[in-house]
Amino acid sequence: MVLISCRNCHKIYEKEDYSEFTCERCNHKVTRRIPNSLQTSFALLICAILLYIPAMIFPMMEITQLGVNIHSTILEGVISFLEMKSYFIAIVIFTASVAIPLIKLVGLLIIFSSLKIKVKMENKTKVLVYKFIEAIGKWSMIDIYVVALLSSIVQLDEIFNIKGGIAATSFGLMVILTMLAANKFDTRIIWDDRK
Repeated sequence: MVLISCRNCHKIYEKEDYSEFTCERCNHKVTRRIPNSLQTSFALLICAILLYIPAMIFPMMEITQLGVNIHSTILEGVISFLEMKSYFIAIVIFTASVAIPLIKLVGLLIIFSSLKIKVKMENKTKVLVYKFIEAIGKWSMIDIYVVALLSSIVQLDEIFNIKGGIAATSFGLMVILTMLAANKFDTRIIWDDRK
């Protein structure tokens, strides 16, 4: 006899084997593991890593002030806030827009690759890293909220105008793909014996 739980409502069943069945409580399909979970999550992560590059090198905001266009990347924005001695804002933007996404991407990459190749890392550590990534995931969207808010409020044609740049789209897609990669990943795979 084996114990298996529904991933949707968490009801536990005692079964003869791990064959698929439908949950009595919520009609959700119960399987031992989510099919192709690691492959799907890894593919989404690779796409997110590829989107991180244009998010860092292209302009996040395009500001038109008295007919003059000013473009700034995320790091240029951090540097300009440091020059204005707005250290708190610079730290918040750097943390939310550069550090947290990088931590998420590297953390997921370490977890996923450690399941494919032999890495000396305890399963508990992998789960802790995964839970940390899930907890900080939502804080990456601060930049997108700021750009969207400013773009919707400040619209004075050629006098003063703010709109999102290419990096805003890349950054938003990167955050969404990272969250999907973490959400699609079946953490129970970590505990499976890999040979």
